[in-house]
Amino acid sequence: MRMMSTPALGRLVVASVLYQILVLSAMHFLEPEFSPIRVPMSAYVGGAYGSLMTTTYFVLYAGVLAVAYGLVTTLRRTRRTKIAFAVLVVAALACLLAGIFPMDFPPRLWTFSGRLHALGGVVTFLGMTVGVSVFSLNLRHDGYWRGVSAGLSKLSAVMIAAVLLMQSSILLLGYGGYAQRLFMIALFCWMAVAGLHLIRTAPAT
Repeated sequence: MRMMSTPALGRLVVASVLYQILVLSAMHFLEPEFSPIRVPMSAYVGGAYGSLMTTTYFVLYAGVLAVAYGLVTTLRRTRRTKIAFAVLVVAALACLLAGIFPMDFPPRLWTFSGRLHALGGVVTFLGMTVGVSVFSLNLRHDGYWRGVSAGLSKLSAVMIAAVLLMQSSILLLGYGGYAQRLFMIALFCWMAVAGLHLIRTAPAT
C-alpha cells in the first residue's frame, strides 16, 4: 500500500464501500430469516450465503487500511494523527479476526471461534469509532481536508451515537441489530466521502 498514490488509495476506499453496500444489502434479501432489527449482520455468515458475507470482513479490512493511510499521509504528522492511524490499523486487524472466526448464533460465546469473533467485533466497533473521531478532529485545521471536514465530523458523531445506542439497546432490550446497521451506514458514508476526496483532490506538496 505504500506505493499507492493518493487517488489510488481513494479508489480502493470507494470500491470497498460499494462492494460492502452491495453485498450487505443483498444479504437482507438472500437470508430474510435474520431480522435486521434484532440480529447482528455477523449472523449472515451462518446462513446459506455465509461465504459471501465473510468476504465483506476482508474488504472492510482493506478499505479501512486504505483510508487510514490516505489520511495519515495527507495530514500533518502530529501525535493525534499518529494515534488515530494506529487505532484504525488495530480496528482493521480486529475486523480481520472477526471475519476469520465466525460468531456463535444464537449468541452463546461457548466456542473458541465465537469468543474470538466477539472480541474482534468489540475492538472493531470501538476502534473505528475512536480512530475516525480523532481523525475528524484534525480535518478542520488542514487546508486539504477543510472542505469536507464538517461533513466528516457530523458522520463521526453519528457513529458515536450509534455505538452508544447499540450497547444500551443490547443491555436493555437484548438486541441491537438496527443500531449496528446505522453505525455501518455512517461508517460507509464517512469512508466514501474521504475516499472521493482523495481521488479528486491532490494534496499540496
